[in-house]
Amino acid sequence: MTLSPESEQDIPELPAPSRRGLLGRAVGWVQRDHLRRGPIPVIAGAVTLAEAAHLAAVPAWFGLPVTVVGVIGMYAREMNLPGQRTPVRSAVATLAAGSWVSAATAWGVTAGTESVPGLMAMLGLATAGLAYWAYRKDPAIVQALAWQQARTDWHMRAARYGLTGSHLLDWRETRLGEQFELDTVGTGRRASTLAGPDLDERIAEQEGLPTSRVKTRPGVIAGRLTVSIRYKDPWAEDLPHPLLDPTPEIILPDVADAREPIIIGMDPETGRPLALVLWDEDGAKRVVIVALPGAGKSVTLNNIYERLTAADNAWPIGINVSKAKELRRWRRSLGASACGPGERVKALHLLELAGHLIDYRGSLDDADEATVEPTAETKLVPVVVDEMDELLAHTDGLGMATRKAWSYVMSKGRSEAVAAVLVGTRGTATYMGGGNSRTMVDQVVLGKVNRKSEMQHAAGEFGVTLPNMAQYGEGKAGVLLVADIGGQYATGRGWRLDKLTDIDKLTTRRSAGELAPAEMAYLREQMGADLVAALLSNEPWAPPAKTGRRSTPQPSTAPETAMPTSDNRGAAARANAVAVLTEQRLLDVTLTPGQRRLVAIERRKQAAAQTDLDPRIRSMILAMASAPEGTSTRRIEEALEKELGQERGLSRNGAWRYLDVLRFEGAVELRGKGRSQSWHAVTPDLPEIDVDALIDEAEDDAIDNAHDYEE
Repeated sequence: MTLSPESEQDIPELPAPSRRGLLGRAVGWVQRDHLRRGPIPVIAGAVTLAEAAHLAAVPAWFGLPVTVVGVIGMYAREMNLPGQRTPVRSAVATLAAGSWVSAATAWGVTAGTESVPGLMAMLGLATAGLAYWAYRKDPAIVQALAWQQARTDWHMRAARYGLTGSHLLDWRETRLGEQFELDTVGTGRRASTLAGPDLDERIAEQEGLPTSRVKTRPGVIAGRLTVSIRYKDPWAEDLPHPLLDPTPEIILPDVADAREPIIIGMDPETGRPLALVLWDEDGAKRVVIVALPGAGKSVTLNNIYERLTAADNAWPIGINVSKAKELRRWRRSLGASACGPGERVKALHLLELAGHLIDYRGSLDDADEATVEPTAETKLVPVVVDEMDELLAHTDGLGMATRKAWSYVMSKGRSEAVAAVLVGTRGTATYMGGGNSRTMVDQVVLGKVNRKSEMQHAAGEFGVTLPNMAQYGEGKAGVLLVADIGGQYATGRGWRLDKLTDIDKLTTRRSAGELAPAEMAYLREQMGADLVAALLSNEPWAPPAKTGRRSTPQPSTAPETAMPTSDNRGAAARANAVAVLTEQRLLDVTLTPGQRRLVAIERRKQAAAQTDLDPRIRSMILAMASAPEGTSTRRIEEALEKELGQERGLSRNGAWRYLDVLRFEGAVELRGKGRSQSWHAVTPDLPEIDVDALIDEAEDDAIDNAHDYEE
């Protein structure tokens, strides 16, 4: 029967008969599980090569240098692998294999003795077993096998987790469990919508774990999802400080560098350091630390102080106007400090000192970089404020001045290597000294909080996407989250550094030293040498007798030659003026004009003290001075003549005396110059209404009253 070409095309082709022989089937068998079976053909090839070299009478010593190089290479390779390493195992296996191949080259693969025939074959079998065992224990092979198994298992796990259609991109075993990265494009949903409490709870339900042990978050690349599962409790054990631990897992250098990240703890899941940054190439950073009382704020601050006091290019300023137990132990190693409620004024002066330092560094025109880089001479000056509300939330005059000085440090210190660290129980604008200060924060460190909305106060809108620190640490103290404004965050636990005796051990032989000589000279010029010396002292705060901005020479003890430098610094001249009045001298030509002016003031004060001011006259003068345009001495004279019937001469003299009484009482003041001078009633200063502060408080109230993100 003959088929047409058309019908021949309709006949399906039959599969060609398999022509794979024994070698082909062996290769396929190895390829199906190459990680486990791959060493078998390598071992067979080594045996064949050794027998061929023996038959060709190749000198056996050629294998010795190859063996030595192989041993060194395998040892160095495993030393550079991450995680747990056993380089001796690889080196011994390589040495055994190389030695056997050299011996088999010399005597043959099947050589033996009369008593033990086939000795080389038995040694070869043992060597092959040792080499295969070392191969399976190699960290890279273990990871590759685990990755292969994870890809196989993911098809079933994805359906149980509600992630059908996702693809496993990466998987690794962690110290506490496992972590994997997924491609979520196949699910038809965005990674940002998948990540969250719902997926955390679903995975935890499938694995039989607390919800806090599962963490999901979107990846850096769109369409990626990172899932971390911790089968072990990450917070079961405290982490001793590396400098107090005889076998630390992370080694801290004895001399730190303020330009490097400040390591304050460790991620128990990955073993990576938990660090925050106080300076990088963009300048000094502004950091806020927020946590409930007892959640680890003070311990975190102790870890920061430990690294700062260990750095030779840092000059820390510590401020805590509350109890300050820990700060009193650190203060001998700091550049300057203010401890306790009685040192609020000193704290203000320290903020002003930081402001003067910013001005000085900003005025230098011999620098090649716009940002000051900390060195051993030009040091990083971190201003650390613990219990920030005790310093910045006061509404009195001192509190307003403190907030103004703090705002200057926050806004101008970045480029001049003056960092800022705020520590408190809340991250609201009121606690942080105003909304402007809060908007300048570069990094946020969060401990345990009582509700998720507290995270929004400190971190803003970014706080909504962060893990809920009200539940994350399973109630353990010292669990921290470090986040930056770029959207990156890391979690971990801080070193346990809470004993005052441990702080004493660490501060022994530590000193911040001094600032650069030129900087110290500028500070003394601007603030006065006595005030600067008092600020740098560790003794209880005692303000110097003269707190003016500039240092001035002391006046001479002789009244005739005393030269006052300003109206506020004329104590010696004032004493001389009183002596002149006591001796009833009308004028001393030896006095300077400034001294004569002080004599006149003292005379008028004495005259005012001896003047009886009738209540009717007081009321009349105050009413006239309260007018918007004020009043003049002439109008008061006319009123005294018209209303009280005083004679013209008496009214003129009386008007001046009455005005002196009210002026020295602080009830009236003289404004203007020359002929335009007029007397005005002094009204008490009304508190300024800070509109920005009201807006910030309204935003904080809105956050507090809003529903939590989970709801």
